[in-house]
Amino acid sequence: MSNTTMATSTILLFLLAGLAAAHGNGDTTIRLPSEGDAPPQPAKPWDCCDNIEMSPLKIFPPLYRCNDEVKQCSAACKECVEAPGDFPRGAFVCRDWYSTVDPGHMCTAPDQPTTKRPWKCCDNIVQLPHMIFPPFWRCDDELEPGKCTAACKSCREAPGPFPGPLICEDVYWGADPGPLCTPRPWGKCCDKAFCNKMNPPTCRCMDEVNKCAAACKDCQRVESSEPPRYVCKDRFTGQPGPMCKPRAQN
Repeated sequence: MSNTTMATSTILLFLLAGLAAAHGNGDTTIRLPSEGDAPPQPAKPWDCCDNIEMSPLKIFPPLYRCNDEVKQCSAACKECVEAPGDFPRGAFVCRDWYSTVDPGHMCTAPDQPTTKRPWKCCDNIVQLPHMIFPPFWRCDDELEPGKCTAACKSCREAPGPFPGPLICEDVYWGADPGPLCTPRPWGKCCDKAFCNKMNPPTCRCMDEVNKCAAACKDCQRVESSEPPRYVCKDRFTGQPGPMCKPRAQN
């Protein structure tokens, strides 16, 4: 027997002896790499948020951002910028996106949500993150001061130059937030929506359809499509709407 073979045999004997001793003591434990070694979840960039925004990206957990104007951003916020406006107001907004199932609670609890919808229609509808059904809704459309105060109990200034439009702060509790004021150029639904990260987002729908919706102004035929298919090239500021086809289950 060669020296190499003897050395290998000796090592194997030591290994087997160690395994047998561990088994005999009942201490055999197999620890997966994920147990205790996962990196800690970074801290949420906000403690609470009234103006939460969910990214249009179809991922899970979803991405959230808090658009509240604050005097000082949270210590966990990495991108803290001055709030929009014509002059410094001493207010800041955190632009961080955070991946989570639950974005957290509101800073200001809804003041007696109403079951009577304060708006006839709304383009920039926001569903509040409360885990409740029917859900809470708020309309972030910018309104003329007279229209806002006539329909809403509480109005706030919209971001931008002062004086300017107002936004209704009333919270509606109901299953149906109401229709859009401005119809989407592609209709009520879209499967291939592309949106930017603004609030509200500006979107396009790349669905190929037999006929563009009546609201579409720039309807273009898909090259070499037979029978002819069309895509609406219009842009729309607001949510793209629900999917036309239910998502396939894995």
